[in-house]
Amino acid sequence: MRRFRVLALALALLAVAALVASPAGAKKKPKPKPKHKPAPAAFTPSVLAGTWSGTWNNTRFSTSGTLTLQVTASATTLGWTATITGNTFGCTTPAPQTFTLPKGSGPNHWSATGFSIAGTNAAFGDFAATYVYKGGTLTASGKNLACAPGLSFTVDGKFSATAFTATATITLPNGGGTALTNVSLTKS
Repeated sequence: MRRFRVLALALALLAVAALVASPAGAKKKPKPKPKHKPAPAAFTPSVLAGTWSGTWNNTRFSTSGTLTLQVTASATTLGWTATITGNTFGCTTPAPQTFTLPKGSGPNHWSATGFSIAGTNAAFGDFAATYVYKGGTLTASGKNLACAPGLSFTVDGKFSATAFTATATITLPNGGGTALTNVSLTKS
C-alpha cells in the first residue's frame, strides 16, 4: 500500500510539473526570423551592391577625407566608382575612379570566390586588389603613382554585410618611413 501511495504521489508530481511546464492551450513561441538574409554560399556582385560611404584618416600627417564606393551589380558584371576627397597620398583629390569587372577567372574578373583587379590606374598607379568572399577580406597594393613618384602602399581590409574597415600602410619615397591611413565605411 505504501508503494502504491509513493507511486501515486510521484505520478501526481509529474503531472503537476507537466502542467507548470506547459500550461493548457500554451503555444510554442515561433523562432525569430533572421534580420538579414543569410549570405549566399558563393560570391555574386549583389553581395556588395549599394553605396558604401565614410572617411579615411592618415594618422601620421593628420589628413583626412571622405571615400564613397558606389557598387553596381548585374548577373554578369560587378562595377563600382570610388570617389575620394582630400589629399590622398599627399596628392590633390583624384577624379572618381570607375572599374567594371565581368564574370570570369583571373585578374579583372569576378567569380564565385571574389574578384581581382590588376593594372595601371591614374589615382593608384600600378595597382592590384583581391577580394576573397570567404572571410570578406580585401588586400590591395599600388606603386608608381603619377603624382607621388617612389611612393607605394598596401591595404588590408574587411567587408561585413554593412561595414568596411581597412588600414593602408603607405611607404614614403627616399627612406621617408611609413604612414598609416584608417578607412571606415558603412553601407546604406
